Amino acid sequence: MSQLSLAITPEQERSRGPRGLLTAVIPPLEGEFLYQFDTAQHPDLGVGDVIQVSLGRRITSAFIISVNSEKELNAERSMTERSIAIKSISAEAFTAHAFNPDHLEFFIWVAKYYAEPLSKILDVAIPTPSFTRPIAAYEITDTGRTHTGKLTDLQRSVLATLRDAPHPLSASDLQAQCGASPAVCSNLAKKELIARVALSRDLHPTRFSSESKWTPAALNEEQVTAVEAIVPAVQNSTFSTFLLQGVTGSGKTEVYLEVIIDALKQGLSALIVVPEIALTPQLTDRFSARLQQPIAVLHSSLKPSDRWQHWANLASGKVRVAIGARSAIFAPMNRLGVVVVDEEHDSSFKQGEGIRYHARDLALVRAKIASCPVILGSATPSLESYHNALQGKYRHLKLTRQFYSAATSTFELVDLNRVKPWEMPSKNISPALLQGLAKTIASGAQAFILYNRRGFASYLQCSSCEQVIGCPHCSVTLTFHRNSNTLLCHQCNFSMTTPLVCHGCGKAASIEPDAKPLFAHRGAGTERVHEELSTLLPTARIAKLDRDSASTITDYIEILKQVREHTVDILVGTQMIAKGHDLPNVTFVGIVDCDVGLHMPDFRAAERGFQLLTQVAGRAGRRSTAGHVVLQTRVPKHPSLTMTAASNFSGFAEQELELRRSLGYPPFQKLLRIIVSAEDRSIALSHATCITRHAEHYSASQPLTILGPAPAPIEKVRGLWRYHILIKASSSALLQNIMQRLKREVGPSKSLRIAFDLDPHDML
Repeated sequence: MSQLSLAITPEQERSRGPRGLLTAVIPPLEGEFLYQFDTAQHPDLGVGDVIQVSLGRRITSAFIISVNSEKELNAERSMTERSIAIKSISAEAFTAHAFNPDHLEFFIWVAKYYAEPLSKILDVAIPTPSFTRPIAAYEITDTGRTHTGKLTDLQRSVLATLRDAPHPLSASDLQAQCGASPAVCSNLAKKELIARVALSRDLHPTRFSSESKWTPAALNEEQVTAVEAIVPAVQNSTFSTFLLQGVTGSGKTEVYLEVIIDALKQGLSALIVVPEIALTPQLTDRFSARLQQPIAVLHSSLKPSDRWQHWANLASGKVRVAIGARSAIFAPMNRLGVVVVDEEHDSSFKQGEGIRYHARDLALVRAKIASCPVILGSATPSLESYHNALQGKYRHLKLTRQFYSAATSTFELVDLNRVKPWEMPSKNISPALLQGLAKTIASGAQAFILYNRRGFASYLQCSSCEQVIGCPHCSVTLTFHRNSNTLLCHQCNFSMTTPLVCHGCGKAASIEPDAKPLFAHRGAGTERVHEELSTLLPTARIAKLDRDSASTITDYIEILKQVREHTVDILVGTQMIAKGHDLPNVTFVGIVDCDVGLHMPDFRAAERGFQLLTQVAGRAGRRSTAGHVVLQTRVPKHPSLTMTAASNFSGFAEQELELRRSLGYPPFQKLLRIIVSAEDRSIALSHATCITRHAEHYSASQPLTILGPAPAPIEKVRGLWRYHILIKASSSALLQNIMQRLKREVGPSKSLRIAFDLDPHDML
């Protein structure tokens, strides 16, 4: 900006009042933009406001990152050498408050760490603003007056709808609920039976079905020790990181609540981040009941207007507690007192596309800038966090026993290699698993069955030529979903019906009733397991919880409600059943195939396997009755399984950390993964090779290890061929430096995509 002087047009000069200059960013454009404004017309403009500005021929939103007074504006002019015309903000431009000035420091840090423009960070972090407009800023309410004249059925319906509603409704709400047109509302308004009211800036409370009636219990000794360790950091505004490692059901949430209550007493705010959107309803219910505070909910499944209103309530200070999924880490908290990352090990905290930030890592930065503690909670901490605790970088707090139950769950490892095919009650259910389920149901208890794959069959294979049906856009097989009779790609969502002719050998399906099927079903999924159990246990009430059966939060809540009300005996599901559920009557957990995911070409595969198995096993026996867990496997000596059965996290972590140390993987080295994608395979390879050469040139003076380029494990996704490069270094700073250089020199083109993933969590 020091190279620009600001030319005022004659029209501006004649009408000008006191002027100011603001600097703004306009997502997703790079760079900064200058605008003038009349300080009398916009007296309160400041850093963190979002304002409508003209950009070319269109009006768009801009985030203000600095504001100068007229005096500073004149000084700026005198220092510059050339002039440009600076546009002015109109007097009618709508504004809103998006974030606080001290929040900008956090955004700038994120932009620098991931080598991205600030505008792109704000675009990812901040919901679409909802500006206050005169027409849209009103809703309709019932005036309560009686009318002796004649009303139409539709008019009476409008009045009844408004009287039953817990809050005013918009015109679109009335049209959707009872078909009322604007003319109908206008006639009722003339009769003074309804009235427009100013739309409150407080969001109508989000109404979730209550998970349970919950009352706090006295903390045990370990919980008290944890609370007493964390609270002084809240009261003294001290940044520190606490790793709260507690076995499943040990009462970590009670510790969170006690610390948050103390923060609220100090006039501070609290931010709670969870790995899955589906976990927010139950946590919001529980926190609302205990804190007696309004809670803002932040996640991508909310309506844009609701999401913005939650955000605005936090920015204004009206609400001091926020609960949300990954993106909630950007929430505009005032006087932040504590940050909680629940299930901190979960890979869902890592953004998989665009700016690939990790919410847990950003939580540490957020807390450091705000000078407050951060709590990382998990029964199975990430090895990075556990290593930091062992090194003394984090304060390690442990909850070693379940809060409600003194009974310890028992584990039974079933080696499927030793079970003869004719001994299996069905293809996927062993005798031990079936016996455990039957016994559980007979006792009046409930069971969870985990199979971490969706669908009925993993793939279809021609019975004649053995060709497998794959996705035309990805280098993966299509999963067969019997309920919808479709083949679905779980990478790009491509779907098709089962073909009647094999494209490999040309053989057609027979129409004879007893003929051998053209395609054989290979592998299995939740759909297949659900069907097998329904056959084996015909009187059992069995439900399924996966992305197919619960595509929305409403579906998810309804299925869990059925489990809670015991209209379901067995819940079959993917990893969705493993996280955060406190269901007292579940005493049995079965894992159909423990080996799913263990053999992925990813250095975190064993860690993820251990975490998933331990988490789902923890759903059993959370009250007085001891839980029982059956693990079916064909690799019974795998450390992830033996350590899970022994409930030995420290033993597993010790083995895995030693392996990571020898191979130079996190937490002992930092990683940068670069993925090059193109429709043309040769173009992807040539550009990946070019990037590698540039990286090798830089590494001549830096201690870097460069691996690749090599085809990605999933070589083709959504029609793009993929090659990746892995760079190892002792510090993030070294990787940031090379990432910035590579972005400048080998940027993407129309025929190419390049993704830079600092601290990758997915190697596929």
